[in-house]
Amino acid sequence: MLGDAVLYAASRATSTAIDNVTRKATWTALAATFLLCALVTGLVLAYGLMEPRFGAVNALGAIAAGCLVVGLICLIMPSLLERIENLRREKKTALATTVDVVDEEAREAVDYFGALQVVGTAFLFGLGAARRLKG
Repeated sequence: MLGDAVLYAASRATSTAIDNVTRKATWTALAATFLLCALVTGLVLAYGLMEPRFGAVNALGAIAAGCLVVGLICLIMPSLLERIENLRREKKTALATTVDVVDEEAREAVDYFGALQVVGTAFLFGLGAARRLKG
């Protein structure tokens, strides 16, 4: 009986998840279709506006050049984002290394001098710094 209840709950959860994924995929495909239609309409509009001023060949060349630039930017974007992520990781790594070094030094000081002496020294150091800042 308990196994049937678990199987029913798993079946319901899975069917709901599949329905959600299917629904999202359907709406994404529909949105992509309309965005593609908007892109084609925009290209036709750009050609219609540019053709009387620049001629057919020059208008098509300008539109093709614009599409080429956008396509190249889209191709370069993943590697650019990867480089940015690597730079962020390197900065985090340097900061994490500094924190680890300070933490290790603090542990060594506590091991060598004892916790009470380290806390007392830190308190007196802070009190002295506060007096210098105040006066």
